[in-house]
Amino acid sequence: MKDRRYSSAGRLIFFSALAVLYAGLFLVICRTGFFDVAGAHNDRVFSADDVYFVTSFFSSTLDTSPRIIKHPLLILFGCLFTRLEGLVLGPISMEHHYVLIVMAQMCAAWLAAAVLDRILEEQYRVPLPQALLVCAIFVLSFSTLFYTFVAESYIWSALVLLLTLYFARKQSLLFTVLLGILAAGITITNGALWAVIVLCSGGTLRHRLTVLALGGGGFCAVMALTPLGPQFFASLLPGALGSAHNYSDHFPPLDALRRVFFAFFGSTGFYLDTMDQSAFGQFQGDALAFLPSAPLPIVLAGLVWLALLVWAAVRHRGSPLLWAPLAVLGCNLLLHGVIQYGLKEAFLYSLHHLPAQLCIAALPLSQEASKRERKAADRVLTAYLVCLLTLNLPGYQALLAYIAR
Repeated sequence: MKDRRYSSAGRLIFFSALAVLYAGLFLVICRTGFFDVAGAHNDRVFSADDVYFVTSFFSSTLDTSPRIIKHPLLILFGCLFTRLEGLVLGPISMEHHYVLIVMAQMCAAWLAAAVLDRILEEQYRVPLPQALLVCAIFVLSFSTLFYTFVAESYIWSALVLLLTLYFARKQSLLFTVLLGILAAGITITNGALWAVIVLCSGGTLRHRLTVLALGGGGFCAVMALTPLGPQFFASLLPGALGSAHNYSDHFPPLDALRRVFFAFFGSTGFYLDTMDQSAFGQFQGDALAFLPSAPLPIVLAGLVWLALLVWAAVRHRGSPLLWAPLAVLGCNLLLHGVIQYGLKEAFLYSLHHLPAQLCIAALPLSQEASKRERKAADRVLTAYLVCLLTLNLPGYQALLAYIAR
């Protein structure tokens, strides 16, 4: 009973501190004027389409641009959100509209951390201190912080994918099917990630195929009932082929490998070297984009993180807990690394695979691991968290100076 009280108190302290942290960062960013998008353009920071997201996705007029094939239900949600906002608050400025969207994203990020904690403690059987250590790495990684406070779809993707990892493992038919509809509706490619989680989370083959059929069919049925349905189905195939053609890169193998390392195991956690233009060379002097390079301490931290993932995957290769997150990471590496879709701006997709990386990294902390293994992993993850707290400070200062100018 006493251990249970201590565990509850520990979670309460951690998640209360997280709420205070988010509130403090929110107030700091509000003072920079970043949320005032008058005269601002997309790609101003790390290829985020936040200006379009705020003005067109979250608009009282339903967006019917070709982007509906990528974010079909998110566009519908944004329209409903904005109309409800108007009914409750009346006319407000675009800056305050952005602020409300970010407040919703802060709630999503907080919930994502809570779901990760449940996955680690209930399913991976990681002790509370170590589970909260992994959660701290999640919330303090640069990609999580960035997509919490910059309006985009990615923090919602992280939340839905984490919920899918949780409920698919529990073999909850209803919730897993609903999450499949949401995953594809937020970002259409996440439908594939949802599917591989379902296939790799155990249960009978019949159960998994039933979930896949109901999830895919449910998404199609929901889309058919929305005003966007006819355009979505008519545009899906040509739009997908056009997107693949426009955003696929063709870097030589060594250059691609370097970019994959920094995109998947560098910028997920750290603020890398930057250039003062977009990833496609636009808006010179009026944009920021990551370069595939970083100071040596960050490179070493990224290599240690990669080594931890490889060690955990090899050491626990027979564990059913490995299969789903490894499949998610593998699908992302295939799409953005091998096929090179969006590799030039792959930081965008960090939250499509960071939750999976954290689940893999947590395997040496689970009850399946030996005491010696748990101790070693605890030390490595603690050192990595210290690196996140210290090595990112110069980058955060530079980013605040840029957005406040």
